[in-house]
Amino acid sequence: MLDNEEIRWVKSTANELNNLLQVISESGNFLETLHGGSAESAKYFDILRTGIDRASKVTRMMVERVGGHNAEVAHPPPAAVASPTAKTAATAPLSTPVSTGPADVKMANPGGPRELVMIVDDEDFVTLLAQRVLADEGYRVVTARDGFQAIELYRKLRNEIALIILDFTMPVMDGSDVFHELLQINPQVPVMLSSGFAEQDRLHAMLANGLRGFIPKPYTQQKLLTQIRATLDALHAEKTGERLML
Repeated sequence: MLDNEEIRWVKSTANELNNLLQVISESGNFLETLHGGSAESAKYFDILRTGIDRASKVTRMMVERVGGHNAEVAHPPPAAVASPTAKTAATAPLSTPVSTGPADVKMANPGGPRELVMIVDDEDFVTLLAQRVLADEGYRVVTARDGFQAIELYRKLRNEIALIILDFTMPVMDGSDVFHELLQINPQVPVMLSSGFAEQDRLHAMLANGLRGFIPKPYTQQKLLTQIRATLDALHAEKTGERLML
């Protein structure tokens, strides 16, 4: 019988595997955009999709085996199909140019016409991919590698950050702890949780405290953009309604 420490290790490892699947899935999108089209390349991309699907199922089984009835586990990632966003990204460098934004904070696409989004994730490549996708769509982006950095950035930019994409499993402070601290700064802080899995009890508690939603990893570019846009539009509608009532 596994003890609590071993169960936490399995769940943490499963989350790390989901992060790696995120990288593989997004890289597959990128490579298919560059090299897809021939029957030979299609065969290998089919093999890649099948491998990602199987790996995701094994990850889900790991969590279920150690008590998955308490966890929300990501579904297998959709097939790596090139999207318009992926085509745009294919012509750009992998890393998004970073400049200095407000309050001397490094910001990707500081002149972008869309809202400022903060990504909080300890996986550098996952953060880089999400940053690139959002910047290509016109969003301004700041990133944090852990909860402490996220809290510091939010204190500086709370009036500008429109949405925070928060990873659930991080060292020292997990997503639930970071969300609690952000609520102390702003009881209406706009946060969307992102993870390979999240314990349902803690996820439900966060939703009851104002969490704006949950996006499971690994996600596609289109899923990320669609959910972020829907969440931001809902937030704008709520603020407009509040102003009309005053």
